[in-house]
Amino acid sequence: MAYVHLLISLLIFITFKSSISVVPDPPTQNLINRICKQTIDFKFCNQTITSQLIRRQTSIKTIAKLTAAKAWINAIQTLDNIEDSLLPKAKDKRDKAEFDACRKAYKLVDAHLDNALKYLYLRDYRFMRAYQALALVNISMCRTSFFHPTPMVYANWNMKMLTDIAIYAGKILSPPPPLTKKSKKP
Repeated sequence: MAYVHLLISLLIFITFKSSISVVPDPPTQNLINRICKQTIDFKFCNQTITSQLIRRQTSIKTIAKLTAAKAWINAIQTLDNIEDSLLPKAKDKRDKAEFDACRKAYKLVDAHLDNALKYLYLRDYRFMRAYQALALVNISMCRTSFFHPTPMVYANWNMKMLTDIAIYAGKILSPPPPLTKKSKKP
């Protein structure tokens, strides 16, 4: 029950946050830099994270929660756009097939990012990372053609970036255990 209350509060905050920008303090900006240097678009990543901050000093736990929630909300909005606009308005057979495949993929992305967020709140970071990785796999199932561009080209890029940002924040919050070498038997 506490998870649901926290999640609803976080979703309301992210959805209705004013456009007042917070300039992070140096330690917070260093955390953001560590995350964003791992992405393919530093500027997008930095802007995505800083636009969600409400305080100059923010912990990695808060950043991980904000980025995971932002990715999940984006998946929900993308799925809604596919189901409510793109699919019904598609005239071309190729577009309908692409949007239907994307609808199926984004239903899974939505479910996986929802689970990742739940496990983040439960502090089970191993399962959080596993569900985020599954979401990335499902994003790639929404195939888009650059020769026949649709709105899904940008939507997929945006979704992949947001999921990557959440994954990198989660890895800083709780690094995966190191791989162990098998010891040689004498």
